[in-house]
Amino acid sequence: MFPRTIRACVLMLVACCGHADAEPAQTEALRFQQNLLAVLECRASADTRQTVASTLRAARYGDPAGRPLHLRDWHFEQAGDADAASVTIIDMPVPLTAQGVRTQRVFADAQGLSIAIDAAARDRIVARHGLQLQSSTLREPFRVWSARSVDGNTSATSIMVSSDGDGYRLGCTAAAASTQGTLPLDRQQHADANDLTAAIVCRADDAALRRVGRLLQQVMEQPQGEWPAEVHAVSAPTHAINGTVLPVFQIELPTPLQIQGIATDKVLAAPAGLFAADLGRINVASVLLDAGLTTAHQQAGVQVWQREASRSGLPSGSIRIHERVVARADDGTVLTGCSSSQMRAAASDPQSANIPH
Repeated sequence: MFPRTIRACVLMLVACCGHADAEPAQTEALRFQQNLLAVLECRASADTRQTVASTLRAARYGDPAGRPLHLRDWHFEQAGDADAASVTIIDMPVPLTAQGVRTQRVFADAQGLSIAIDAAARDRIVARHGLQLQSSTLREPFRVWSARSVDGNTSATSIMVSSDGDGYRLGCTAAAASTQGTLPLDRQQHADANDLTAAIVCRADDAALRRVGRLLQQVMEQPQGEWPAEVHAVSAPTHAINGTVLPVFQIELPTPLQIQGIATDKVLAAPAGLFAADLGRINVASVLLDAGLTTAHQQAGVQVWQREASRSGLPSGSIRIHERVVARADDGTVLTGCSSSQMRAAASDPQSANIPH
């Protein structure tokens, strides 16, 4: 039997050892939670974001018995199919508070980490950070609020709120590394109101058309948080002419354009090469007059008028015909724009002489 003094010392040593083991685990748990919070609030460095993502990935797919002590009680569950649209739901034993929202659940998907918030928190966060709304009816999320820099691009790390069914998600989107400095000067420039207007009335030069084309490509290929600031919303309206629906998508602009003396914030693009403005339900006669169109330019049986406006040479040796178009939809909406879908071989067209390439 140990003397009481020796016994007391042994017990004290055991207690101290246990405390020493617990301290590093508690410190590591606190450090990880602080890093996770920094990621959710867009305060984390690139290295911290990578560390948090790698740690969660290892915990999600590795052996549960091999997890760090501070992640042993975390629960991971996949929602949706195992593809780019899948979401991993992460439930934590200890809650954290991000942007004033207390939660024990984090979502991980292709966009990064996020938490669920309600409409009140959305309004507060959007107002506090001056986030701008960009919406789309073409794909989810249908509404995204994000920060924009002076030149219209997303900032390096941006607070982002997005719609998620009937609720909302709060997260942080890190913009991809910029390649602006390696691009030719004309590719670094963004399409502005002058470019859009010129493209609509068939007066845009090649550089302006390239800028407009890049704008359309960004809208179709990139998520809302990475759209240019010139884009407020995207949708696919139903415009029918003589019962035939036009396959177009519509971009709403934050600032209206002046097209033929009429203000409009809606521009349309069609796969066939039409780029137009929606002028609303107005008298088509004045639009035709300003566009230089007469009854002689009307297509048979439909309220569509078009005439050749200009030609441009292509590197292939062919030429492209730019046509001025005005159309009146069945609901009375007047569309005015430029169609560049017709192409002819330059050698077979006697009018193609002296067209620059």
